[in-house]
Amino acid sequence: MGRQRLDRVCSFKPNYTLFEPKKRANGEIEINSDELEAIYLMDYEDLYQEEAALQMEVSRPTFSRILKSARTKIATALIRGYSLKIIDEKDKFVVAFSTPLEKSGKEISNMHITHEKIALVHLFNQKVVEVKYIPNPLHASSLLAKDTLPSLLKSHCVSFWLSKHMKKDFENALLARGIFYKRVDSLKNLNELPKLFCKSGD
Repeated sequence: MGRQRLDRVCSFKPNYTLFEPKKRANGEIEINSDELEAIYLMDYEDLYQEEAALQMEVSRPTFSRILKSARTKIATALIRGYSLKIIDEKDKFVVAFSTPLEKSGKEISNMHITHEKIALVHLFNQKVVEVKYIPNPLHASSLLAKDTLPSLLKSHCVSFWLSKHMKKDFENALLARGIFYKRVDSLKNLNELPKLFCKSGD
């Protein structure tokens, strides 16, 4: 009997899950959450294998096997013309937005970037499991979002930033940290958040 597979820690939630060649694909290759995380940490975040393995809470040899599998699949898809499908099994992540409120039961409208607080909403199994509020460094200051928020949000493991408007330079700065922008004009309450990230058909 093989060893039981341990849960791996995945910090990255993909916003795009299907890549296809312009011509008809020769087939489909699937990349799972572990493999995408390994690619994200090594090839996007530019970590060393030891650091990446620690983040995923696996041994270095296990991390190496995951990474090799992911790279082989990507290379095969690119060279032989296969579709690349990402199996998004990760349902534990953090979304953030600027808010003047610290009450989850009230409507949040005009989601402007410079409100007094930043809400950090932890989602798990399509439910809000925790909400934290931190001071927004952009409130009543001349700081630029692109220079200030990406590193702050990254330090809190944020996967998505929600707001009504987004400047391109800020969006690019977020993407450089592996954080995606999702346009949201308002929320009636925080319990609306999970359905924004459910897969179609769920």
